[in-house]
Amino acid sequence: MIGKSVLDRAKAFLCWDVFSQLSVQLAEVQEAVSYFYPPSDRKSIVVFYETGNPDFSVPLFHLFHEAGHLMQWEEYRESGKTDAYWEYVDMPTGPVKVAFETESWDKGRELITRFIQSQHLDHTLLNRYNACAKESIETYA
Repeated sequence: MIGKSVLDRAKAFLCWDVFSQLSVQLAEVQEAVSYFYPPSDRKSIVVFYETGNPDFSVPLFHLFHEAGHLMQWEEYRESGKTDAYWEYVDMPTGPVKVAFETESWDKGRELITRFIQSQHLDHTLLNRYNACAKESIETYA
């Protein structure tokens, strides 16, 4: 089980140690969801988490997945392919969407691995991240 303090530390890690000009908002709601807002000077990720849930692992995984989308956005922007980025974001399902989301989860995995190492967390957390990624990606097939 992951406590809220780990989610707070992940937010600080991403905002202070990994990305400049990143704003992360953690918002309590009925179900865990997340979103990345790329097109501005200050990039924003919002992670919504369930009221009263003692395990913050799913919101933590969503945070790193959305940070993966931030990494994608920067790559697409640098290569002049922002139209393709938005096209993939807007796709509801299909092999291209699966590949796009898989890439984001993979990039998020790189970041959460760094976070786990920097915070000396249990490495089995990565197995749980991988399971969450697989479950999420399957929804786009």
